[in-house]
Amino acid sequence: MTDILHTTADLCLQLDQPRRLSSVRDVLGRSTKLFGATFFMFGMRTGKNISPPAQIVLSNYPKRWQAYYDSQQAHRFDPIFNFGMTATGPFRWEGRHFTPNQMALRELSVTCGMAFGFSCTDRGADGSIALLSFCGGRPIATEPNLWERTSTSASMLAGAAHRALIRLTMARIARADLSKQPLSESELKAMEMTASAMTAEQVAQVLGVQGGTVRYYLDRAAAKLGVETRKEAVTKALAEGLIDIRNFPQAGFTGNSTESGA
Repeated sequence: MTDILHTTADLCLQLDQPRRLSSVRDVLGRSTKLFGATFFMFGMRTGKNISPPAQIVLSNYPKRWQAYYDSQQAHRFDPIFNFGMTATGPFRWEGRHFTPNQMALRELSVTCGMAFGFSCTDRGADGSIALLSFCGGRPIATEPNLWERTSTSASMLAGAAHRALIRLTMARIARADLSKQPLSESELKAMEMTASAMTAEQVAQVLGVQGGTVRYYLDRAAAKLGVETRKEAVTKALAEGLIDIRNFPQAGFTGNSTESGA
């Protein structure tokens, strides 16, 4: 773990522009071993800039533990969650369970291989709050100097994941608003020509625009159609009959199979 800070910095870069929640989850999942843990949990509540408010949880905690937590509404008495809502920075789990409900939760945590853990709180300027936790069956970063590097790295990662989820949430809201708008003629033409195997540069020449503008048309079309990528937009437009790349014969009598006569 001597390079934990450098490795964490690399992980934070991977969270700079994620396209999906699954990308954030993958990065956090890969970081568990770096912190000497087995499981992770990242939860975020949005602030006043996002309406309606949203809560997002990414985790690989054991299903048994998650089911118990939800069935007991354990957020009401979980000392880790409640302390995290008021804390700033990293803190260890040990010595925080006292009431019968808390002790029962603690006992299940030990049974599920979550005996030792720590969490880190990150707060946004808009009032959003995020909590990143790591845990496992063995003590984590017991030496003071190791704990200093571990807690610093966790703070970096919590902040990067927090910012990533805010961006993804705002992008999702923007896509939802955009999906209410109809596809423009330029967006339909860009998808139709792309479906015909034309490159963005070739489409740009036909439309009299730059290649970047074509990609902008396709990105907006994807948002309006509720998909993630340009390719998915073209595929959905074809499937729904919004565009058609079949080559019909020229209008008139020539080339048609029907016969006419006096």
